[in-house]
Amino acid sequence: MSCRRRHRLAFGLLAALSALAAPGVAAAHASGVNYRSPLPVWLVGLGAGLAVLASAPAAAFGLGERPRERTGRNLYPALRRAHLGAAGLALSCALLVIAVVGGLFGVQEFFDNPATILVWVDFWVGLGIVSALVGNVWDFVSPLSTLGRALDRRLAARGASVLPYPPRLGVWPAVALLLLWTWLELVWDPAKEPRTLVLLALAYFVAQLAAMALFGTEVWLARGELFTVFARTLARFAPLELYVGAPAGPCRASRCRDDERIGCPACWLEAEPVQRGLRVRAYGSGVEREPPLGAGGGTFVLAALATVVYDGFSQTDLFAADVQGFFLERSSWLGLHIDVLDTILLVGIVACFALLFYAVAAIVSLREPGSAGDAARRYAPTLIPISAVYFVSHYFLYLVYTGQLTLAVILDPLEREWVPDYAIWTGLPGALVWYLQVGLIVWGHVVAVFAAHKVVAADRDRGPLDALIAQLPLVLLMVAYTFVGLWVLGQALTPR
Repeated sequence: MSCRRRHRLAFGLLAALSALAAPGVAAAHASGVNYRSPLPVWLVGLGAGLAVLASAPAAAFGLGERPRERTGRNLYPALRRAHLGAAGLALSCALLVIAVVGGLFGVQEFFDNPATILVWVDFWVGLGIVSALVGNVWDFVSPLSTLGRALDRRLAARGASVLPYPPRLGVWPAVALLLLWTWLELVWDPAKEPRTLVLLALAYFVAQLAAMALFGTEVWLARGELFTVFARTLARFAPLELYVGAPAGPCRASRCRDDERIGCPACWLEAEPVQRGLRVRAYGSGVEREPPLGAGGGTFVLAALATVVYDGFSQTDLFAADVQGFFLERSSWLGLHIDVLDTILLVGIVACFALLFYAVAAIVSLREPGSAGDAARRYAPTLIPISAVYFVSHYFLYLVYTGQLTLAVILDPLEREWVPDYAIWTGLPGALVWYLQVGLIVWGHVVAVFAAHKVVAADRDRGPLDALIAQLPLVLLMVAYTFVGLWVLGQALTPR
């Protein structure tokens, strides 16, 4: 595909991609389809919020005090012969090589280079969608995890010891990296330059391997490797569950209880093949079945949600005219340093989400033993379904449309005209896009309400009515998230 042809396609594609943040307006430019909701956005948001609110009594009186979890049979023996992990690892390594070579020596344009397409589109968006809708695949196809585990074995053979990981540090390194990654994606334009992106990726590889050598690979993967923490977090919503039949030793990641090893790749890989299990579960059931998030885990979930909301909101007319405009009218310096303003707004939105949740947790803690921090840690995992479905609804069309450039950049990473021109299909019906997004967001919030009830119902002394009252502040917060999410999706866009 020629550079000129691909740029022409990319220009038209940008309008289609705007459906991610506002299917009601801008995606019509791509295919002639009206993406606007047939009803006012506020009315759709109100109806969706009421549906989420109504799910709270359904959970309290329908599930009872001790809801039973159902899972399927072990699928691993049948899948083991397919060697899917080895095939996926080989593919990811090959794509990594192509991205590095193309990023360093190919054409330095976003839509023409394998580094930018493979990293920002296929990897980042695909990682979140697959982790949320299928399961934790990344742990088994990640070149970085494979290198880290090989490094672990090499150091162990030499008798090298690792440093104890500070418990209070928790997943805060991953929180910081998530904010940095989002800043690179949404604020700092040089990160969209292929060569810069590759150099950043190589530096990340080196830093992560150094941390793995210091603290142990499995310990660091569970706390400090951004993409592993992200994949494992969203995979708690997914329907595929890893488990170990009969644990033989302590958890290498120091996260699992001795008698239960669910959703822990470290324990799963350490176990004998006959003890490994993979089964189907209900969406969202991993929220309370898997090990605790750890210190900072709740903030990670909130940051994952808030950064996607910021991504959508930052593309709207309202953001440019009212939010940015408010500050620019009062500071000419910020007008000359717009990246500083966008950084402040990004951090501010994440902080608002975190503080609002902490305030709700403080209200909930009035009816429970323990502090507001204890309540926040207890209920933070129930927001994972919301974060998962909002990520999917916001980005899935981006992957469907821009992902079509993947074949061209893989087969012609240096832009040598090896691939003939081909058109990008952008004909997904607009009404279908809108209703899929609405359905996903409502579904995820309802799952979150049921998950919150299961946490409340863990207190066996509570009846359904008492449990409903106890979780009401959190349910109201989820209703607010539903309305805000749909409202952001329905705003008019500012062309970029």
